[in-house]
Order: sequence, then structure tokens, then C-alpha cells
Amino acid sequence: MTVDAFRALLSNTDLFVYERSVDENDGTVAALVRRDLEKLLAVAGKQAETFAGTEEKGLKLCPLTNENARALMQLFPYTKPRSHKGHRFTMGFGDRLGLASPGHIRAIGDHDIYPVLAQQSIRELNLTHRTFADVISAAAFNVFQEGYRKGYGADGDHLKTKDEIKYALESGCTMVTLDCSEQIDQQAVTYPQDQIDALYAQLPADVRAHYEGVYLDRELPIIGCLSAPELRRIVIVFWKGIRHAIECYRYIDEIKTVAVDFELSIDETLTITTPAEHFVVGNELHDAGVTPISCAPHFSGAFEKGIEYAGDLNAFARDFVVHQQIADHFGYKLSLHSGSDKFAVFSTVGRVTKGHVHVKTAGTSWLEAMRVVAEADPDLYRKAHKFAIEHRPEAEKYYHVSTDPNTIPNIDLENDAYLPEYMNLPAARQTVHIAYGLLLDQPWFRDAFFATMAAHEEAYYAALVRHLGKHVRILTAGTDV
Repeated sequence: MTVDAFRALLSNTDLFVYERSVDENDGTVAALVRRDLEKLLAVAGKQAETFAGTEEKGLKLCPLTNENARALMQLFPYTKPRSHKGHRFTMGFGDRLGLASPGHIRAIGDHDIYPVLAQQSIRELNLTHRTFADVISAAAFNVFQEGYRKGYGADGDHLKTKDEIKYALESGCTMVTLDCSEQIDQQAVTYPQDQIDALYAQLPADVRAHYEGVYLDRELPIIGCLSAPELRRIVIVFWKGIRHAIECYRYIDEIKTVAVDFELSIDETLTITTPAEHFVVGNELHDAGVTPISCAPHFSGAFEKGIEYAGDLNAFARDFVVHQQIADHFGYKLSLHSGSDKFAVFSTVGRVTKGHVHVKTAGTSWLEAMRVVAEADPDLYRKAHKFAIEHRPEAEKYYHVSTDPNTIPNIDLENDAYLPEYMNLPAARQTVHIAYGLLLDQPWFRDAFFATMAAHEEAYYAALVRHLGKHVRILTAGTDV
């Protein structure tokens, strides 16, 4: 089957063809197509039998299932996720809907940015009733739709256990972000020193001897000398998390079948990560032969979901410079979590890292989808908006937010033209942001929402290009990315 013959078959159907997707390999031609609002994979040629679908006018029309995604990745390897090792600037684009990757790809444009298009946490999977396989399949079909051949990654985000890691890797993830928050003693930062000393004295003797031998009575790079009380507090807070990270890294090495990028997250803590804490964590990993591709400390200031950075920008810059020095010393990138909409710090992040950084976004793509809903189906948006406000206490069980929903203007007093403006108001953004799982559980919302997004997909892509393109533009200004 040739491409010309394939196009001739398509011309005899009522299918809309995504032209960028048309591709051929080894006598098999495929394209992403749409009939009404349903997307399908059209295939013809030698390997068509590997896809599950129905025959129609010489074509096999296949639903966008995980089975067909696997066949697509086999036929066109560029649709399969892979490691981003060696790429300086990487961005995680969480897509909770399976619809956003074309907009993410277009937002990157000509910048030398490697996208991690399939990025989800276990929490997000549970709230959306998806699997890692679902997330990767959606990314593969979207990559194919755009004809994007530069590669992308798949991140099992904020994984906490070996079982979760195994699930992610068996599903095809090429990145593991390990969240050590459950092994970090987050309360210890508030303990009086005598309590820290008592807890430290109870640690195994070999643990105490190790940390004292490595860190006391010496000038350490970047951070200088650590006092004994400071070291004891760091050890009490982090030593179990460090041990867990080393064990999980070695476990990944044992079970992986492809190259896997390992990121360490220590940002899910109650207090900021001090340079001394970061150095000890990085050094312990380094001495154990573990070099993460990136590390996410808890930076100074507030990085809440869906809204701008809150905090002292000068303090953030001073803090960030030292964390970058530590990352450079150990040979990994800094990772900025909850990086959506943090425009105030992006210039500093880009300048200090020189474009050698990983930035994660997620919920902002859902919010841009809701902006499209507000424009295209005002009645649906109004109902969803009221639902989100009413159910915010339930949604707050999953996400920490600080805005006051009582400050949101009464939607009953606003006309339809104003509705998209709600996505510019911090309290409204956070309220709608954290309600995504609850809303998607409602049949009245879910069915109408996905129908609206299918009917207005180009508007959604354009919204993502505008919004995430602004992220990219500020982050890369002054770099060679």
C-alpha cells in the first residue's frame, strides 16, 4: 500500500483526515481520522491485521484503544515514549484528559525542549479512573496526530512504593518520579533540639557513625561546615527517605527493560529544603552510586496549584542559585514541581539554570479546557462552576489550596461573556482546578464536556499554545533553548 493509494481510499469516505498524521512504514499506511466527533485510526496494507477494527472500503477503521496504541507504537516507533536523558530542557505536561498533547507539542514550537507528554500520578489516575496504559496510549495517538517525531517521555509521577514503580514501568513509563514524603519525618523540623538529640541517639550506631564520619569536622562544598545539632536534625528528617530512594533506584535497575529516568522528589514537605539538607541528600545518593536525572527540592515561597507564585522573589532567587550549585555539583537538573502559572519565577529559573532544568505542569491544561467550555457552552460551565464551589471541601482532601472561595464573584450575577474571566481569578482557578476528578465522575458533566472538547479541539489547542507558550517563552528567554 502506498500513501497515494491510501489517500485515494480515504477520499471515498466521509472521514476527516488529520493530514500531519499520514505515514507509511514497510508497506503499511495509517492516519488519524475523525467521523463526526469520534476519532479513529485508519490503516491499510501489510500490517493492518495487527490492528483491531472494522473493514470499510479497503480500510481498517480502528478505535483508539490501548491494544491499537501498542500496535501503532510497534509500527511507528516515534509514537512510543522513551528516556529524555541527554536533553537539557525538559517539560512535563500532565494531560488528565488525554486531549491536550497536540496543544503541548504546538506550544513548544521550535524550542529545543523535550516534552514528557504522558505524566500522571497515582492520585490523578484514581481521580480520573485511568491507567498508566491509558495515559501513554492517549499520548501516542496525539503524537501520531501531530506527526511529531522528536520523542517524548512518560512519567510515573509522585510514585511512593516499589509496587507503584513496578506498575508504572510495566505499563511503559520511561520516567519515575519518586516521592519520599512518607519516609521523611516532616514534623522533626519543629522538634526542640533535646528531642532531636534523643531520637538521634536511638538510631543504629552504624548510621550515626556514617553521617558523623562524612559530614562533621570538615569543610563541605557549597554549604561549608555543618554543626552537630544541624546534622542530627537533617539525619532525623531525611535518613529513611534517603535509604528508600537508594532502594527504589536499585529496584528500578533490576526490573527495567528500557532506559528509565529517575527523579527524586523531596518537595512534598511542610518546610522548605535548606541547602544543607539538599547537599546531604545529594551526596548520600552520589556515594551510593545513584545519580538522578533531576531532583525537586521544596523551594522557598508557595507553589500552589494553578496560581501564581507567592513569596519573596529575591529570597527565592538567592535560594535557587544555591540549589542550582548543588545540582551542578552532583550532576543532575533541578525540577520545578507545580510549575504551572509560576510566571514570576520563570525568568530566574531560566537564567540560573541556563535552560538545564525540568519543569512540571499539569492542572493548568485542565483549566484551559474549562476556559473553552466557558466560551463554548456557558450553561455547562455555570453548572460545573457551582458544583466545584459546593464540593470544594471534598476536593481539598486531595490538594492543599489557600484561596478563599467566598471571594469568587457570584456567577448568577455575571453574563455569559464574563465566564472565561473566572479562569483568571485565583480563587476560581483553584476551586475548579481541584474539582476535576469530582466533575469527571458526574455523567451530566463528563458526557457534555468531552463532546464540547471534541467539537472545539482547535480552540483548545490554541488556548494551550497561548497559555503554555507563555511559560515556554519566559523560561527560555536568554537561553539557547
